[in-house]
Amino acid sequence: MHREIADGVYYVGVDDHHTKLFENLWALPHGVSYNSYLIIDEKVTLIETVKEPWAEEWLDNIREIIDPAKIDYIVLNHMEPDHTGALPHIAEIAKNATMIYTSKAAPMQKSFYDVDLEDKTVEDLEELSIGKRTLKFVHAPFLHWPETMVTYLVEDEIVFSCDAFGSFGALNGKHFDDEIDMRMIEKESRRYISAIITSYLRFVQRAIKKVKELGIGIKMIAPSHGPIYRKDPMWVINHYDQWSSDELDKHVTIVYGSMYGFNQRVALLLKKELIELGLEVRIHNLSYTEMSQVIVDSVRAGVLVVGTPTYDAHPFPRVWNFVNEVCGKRFPKRPIFLFGNYGWGGGGVRKLKAQLEDSRYEVMEPVLKVKARPTDEDKMQIKKLAKVIMGQLPN
Repeated sequence: MHREIADGVYYVGVDDHHTKLFENLWALPHGVSYNSYLIIDEKVTLIETVKEPWAEEWLDNIREIIDPAKIDYIVLNHMEPDHTGALPHIAEIAKNATMIYTSKAAPMQKSFYDVDLEDKTVEDLEELSIGKRTLKFVHAPFLHWPETMVTYLVEDEIVFSCDAFGSFGALNGKHFDDEIDMRMIEKESRRYISAIITSYLRFVQRAIKKVKELGIGIKMIAPSHGPIYRKDPMWVINHYDQWSSDELDKHVTIVYGSMYGFNQRVALLLKKELIELGLEVRIHNLSYTEMSQVIVDSVRAGVLVVGTPTYDAHPFPRVWNFVNEVCGKRFPKRPIFLFGNYGWGGGGVRKLKAQLEDSRYEVMEPVLKVKARPTDEDKMQIKKLAKVIMGQLPN
């Protein structure tokens, strides 16, 4: 279904309750929305499309308002297929439409779809009149691809923010922030930025600064996923600002793997010692916790502690996968401590240390290595490790 969000401006997006993993990686327990918007003016303008399997539902939403053949402009803020997958479908109908995107998006469109429509590339801050209204295009590179832009509807003061300020979670007819449980949105938007945009947090900061420096009014933020913010647009801006800032949180996160429970004993003993020192601790067994939640609790941790058993002379696979995420997503630098457990050989901790240091993370001493179950001497070393960790937390 469609919904009018401002005079002549309509939500025509869709909910996805079918996909289990966003990007085939991140769990979607509450589904996800693909938001698309239609502006009715002298020139009919479509802001983004939807993921291809939902093309017919999306087109039906548009047909409730206008014949899709009458669309003049298709604004593509971002070329990722969950934003553009239905482009070939609309191109077959709106044959006289012009695609609008950045110059870096043009070759992507050609390689992804190569639809037979006219196109127009827009410069940063370029404006386009669509009748009584004006669109301003604000380049936002690496949020989170290099071609991304944000579209601003000047007269209505609506920011169509693309992936910036997005959230997991289907909308189920409740499209606005004042209609939805914001506790769920806070959790799901933080999981979204942590899983999807951690590699580009500095670009979030740049984009927020750029928008503030433009001095534009913002009555509404309409992202490509999650609710539209009309009650308090600054809520999501301030939260994204906090979650992408350089200042880390004052908690310790322990992330570990364990095959037979020996390494888990080390993790739980360390947790106990840290709590007794008065520290806030978050802990995840990687065999059971969904990775995006581990990233949420790790990306801003003042101190990160990683524990692995040795598995075929290597780190435990799930721990190794997590450290690949730390390095690949370019987690902000902070003290990292390692502990490990082995039965007869070892090697897991050593290889994790080498990988982290190769990515220019500082691995702190002591690195704790425990053979099988922790002995009384090992327990004393865990106590000492907890005190060292306490000294490394930000003030």
